[in-house]
Amino acid sequence: MNQEAPEQPVVSSKNDEPDAIIVRPWPKVIFLYPTFIMALVAGVWQAFIDVESPQKATIGLVFYMTLCFNLLVISFEFSRLKTVAIFFLLLALGFFLLFLSYHYNVISGLKNFLASLQFILSTPFYFGLAAYLAIIYLGVFMVTRWNYWEVRPNEIIHHTGFLGDIKRYPSPNLRMSKEINDVFEFLLLGSGRIVLHPASESKAVVLENVLNVNKVEDSVKRLLSAIKVQVSSNQTLPTAEEH
Repeated sequence: MNQEAPEQPVVSSKNDEPDAIIVRPWPKVIFLYPTFIMALVAGVWQAFIDVESPQKATIGLVFYMTLCFNLLVISFEFSRLKTVAIFFLLLALGFFLLFLSYHYNVISGLKNFLASLQFILSTPFYFGLAAYLAIIYLGVFMVTRWNYWEVRPNEIIHHTGFLGDIKRYPSPNLRMSKEINDVFEFLLLGSGRIVLHPASESKAVVLENVLNVNKVEDSVKRLLSAIKVQVSSNQTLPTAEEH
């Protein structure tokens, strides 16, 4: 008498959850997109105004301030506490300037100083910078297609290289944490850090500059918490959800 072989358990997810979450770390250059946008806008704007137009100084000043802000964002980490402290410091400085202006007319002097600044740049410079950043972004996009992490119910897979090299980490008992170390980076792209702690590894896997980090964290948590073992002989899993 033939005895049927016991059916193998198949790992599946509830509520049509994807069977894998793709997480891509990004370099900090992506936070320069306001400068890229401003350079493009400034180039187009300046191309349609007169060569001697005073608007060129205004365009240059706005571009300069945007660039300064961007460089500040990628150079330092602004934690919540540090951001609040800077806000109150700037607020106190503003009230102090108002006090000085009431007695010594300092505000008018600052206005005259800012008006005297002539940040005038050429139209080719704006278009050249925008084109250069566009090329960098294209390269970054291609690199992130070859370097990403795939979180599955039973393992974490690190994909690297043009030829598709992979390294596998077991994901049972996986612990995960999310860190938002920079308020401005989070405001710009919802960016943050995902830290994965595989039970079999002594070192944590740190994924920097993950975009939409709150959504990624929620997706990974739902994937890992919704997995159950079902006795099934054939079941098709949903496709991967990408971040």
